[in-house]
Amino acid sequence: MAVHISWGNEAKTYTVFEFVGKWTWDEYYQARSEGIEMVKSVPHTVNLIVDYTQSSFFPNNMLSNFGSSLDKVPKSFDLAIIVTQSNFVLALANMIAKLPFGKGVKFKVVKTMDEAHAIFAKYDVAPESVDITRAHRTSKE
Repeated sequence: MAVHISWGNEAKTYTVFEFVGKWTWDEYYQARSEGIEMVKSVPHTVNLIVDYTQSSFFPNNMLSNFGSSLDKVPKSFDLAIIVTQSNFVLALANMIAKLPFGKGVKFKVVKTMDEAHAIFAKYDVAPESVDITRAHRTSKE
């Protein structure tokens, strides 16, 4: 399977979706279903990291599939961190944040998983200390 889901930390405050190589929407929806069950098992808000460092592939109908996913989340989440080297993915995150199904969903784009984990370590303690007004890179280009 080219899309994997796991907990991002022991406190289960965020999940990690890992995309590897070429993946399909079926694989994505399978991982999403697993993620929904994981999130339902805890009483608190669960945020997410989307690790796109090992893939540069998007199947057809990307916006409609991701849009319907955001529209049907099992709980509200505050922050989605996208880990990528791709300026295309950065632009995509900014575009999704402006679409009707992206309203209220906050995205941050970083280049490494270490950055993403560090942001959540800070965010879990003091959410107001992390700028999540729009998708953008936090590390130098």
